[in-house]
Amino acid sequence: MHLDEAQQLDQTYRFVERALNRPPDSIIKSPSCVAYRARVTMRPDDHGVVGYFRPKTHQHVPITHCSIARPEINAILKVLPPLPKGVVEIELRSNGTSVVVVMRTRRRHGPSKGQRGRGTLTKQHLSRFTDIDLAGIVVDDQTIYGDPVTRLNVSGITHELGPSTFYQVNLEVNELLVSTVKTIITDLSPSRVLDLYSGAGNLSLPLAHDGISTVMMEQSNAATRDARRTLKRMGLDQSVQVITGDAGAFQAGDAFFDVAILDPPRAGAPGVISQLIMTRPKAILYISCNPAALARDIRPARASGYTITQLQVYQMFPQTPHTEVLCLLTR
Repeated sequence: MHLDEAQQLDQTYRFVERALNRPPDSIIKSPSCVAYRARVTMRPDDHGVVGYFRPKTHQHVPITHCSIARPEINAILKVLPPLPKGVVEIELRSNGTSVVVVMRTRRRHGPSKGQRGRGTLTKQHLSRFTDIDLAGIVVDDQTIYGDPVTRLNVSGITHELGPSTFYQVNLEVNELLVSTVKTIITDLSPSRVLDLYSGAGNLSLPLAHDGISTVMMEQSNAATRDARRTLKRMGLDQSVQVITGDAGAFQAGDAFFDVAILDPPRAGAPGVISQLIMTRPKAILYISCNPAALARDIRPARASGYTITQLQVYQMFPQTPHTEVLCLLTR
């Protein structure tokens, strides 16, 4: 945050150019460079006061206002009571208007020494939180209050996401990204699209809604469960195949497709591209939050005759060194 917006964008541009050995075609700016983040995760101190840790330390910093969090999240932080004993982490999840709070305890990872036999948190423990303007409260996997579902409208799809399902932190930039993906895939006129690391269908459900046959593969049971529910609600469950499995272990022949989408976590998708290009798809669209991992992962495709025909940078995480990159490879 010590850099102004122009300097941040220039730094991002140069980083992507160095990683891919090619300048980006464009940078899509975030509509807001502060107050944009729709999910924040914090930890309590010994008194239950929430905050962040200083970088590379366990020094707790109490937080009642976060400059990059959305206004509705900051409104909750301002009045949030100290967390009950046993809570080790809290996530505030916004859909742009309302906030769901997810608390996680030691029991979620199994009882530790001194915790055996301790009961779970109840509504009585959390009575101070039900007076706050929250859409829902979840402790581990149990709904304590209200509605635990986060409803997001993205490119014509209303997602209903459970409290453990991932979604992008910048709602406005994600809408721009999904819209671009739809345009690119539609112009390619694919017979079938393979969406690896598909999550709850952020990228592939809008394609299915437009009549494009799609196969989704995602390891998270929660995410694929949410995707199936959305597909059924929209009457698309017969046209999309949802596979709960490790996309990182994809093997050539696991699915028929002529266009592939990848949206892996920060570690990337080592080895996956080598499997994809065995069937010579006409295009691979890679969405990455780590340009260095992207550059590593696409080397086999570039060595096999695929070229980068589109490279866009999305300012998904303003005020941070991170970015989102869209890379289209065609042959």
